[in-house]
Amino acid sequence: MKPDSKYVMTYWERIEGPMQSTKGSALGERLCWQVAEASLTGENIHARSTMAGTDWMRLGKDGIRRADNRIQFVTIDHEPILFSYDNAIIKPSDIFFKAWEEGKGSNFEDQYMRISPRFQTAEGKYSWLEQNIFIGIGRLFGHKQIIYEIFMVL
Repeated sequence: MKPDSKYVMTYWERIEGPMQSTKGSALGERLCWQVAEASLTGENIHARSTMAGTDWMRLGKDGIRRADNRIQFVTIDHEPILFSYDNAIIKPSDIFFKAWEEGKGSNFEDQYMRISPRFQTAEGKYSWLEQNIFIGIGRLFGHKQIIYEIFMVL
């Protein structure tokens, strides 16, 4: 059986950094970025980041980048949403690196960028975010900007 999914929102972020990597660490190399701005936009959600978030990117010896991201949002109706993902993979390509260096966007098929975000909300209107599984497919959106189209698994 193939699971169905439904588009529910777009996650956008603008990042700053990174700080110097931890190359040589016994625990593995990381690049740490600041998520300077972010938003969640969809039919049933409109939220903006309330403060800077973090992304502690693990750099695998296999060339894969594994993001570990934490961001705090508030919706337009003043509800808090905590957004995180550490089950994330970026398999960059030459097209990805060229677009990154030039501060340009890429297409979804130019690289493999996938996330499985988790949400924590106050009780009420946005509790559906805690009661479902989500997957996101990403791409570069411009200079130090990334977007993910987020789908709910049905």
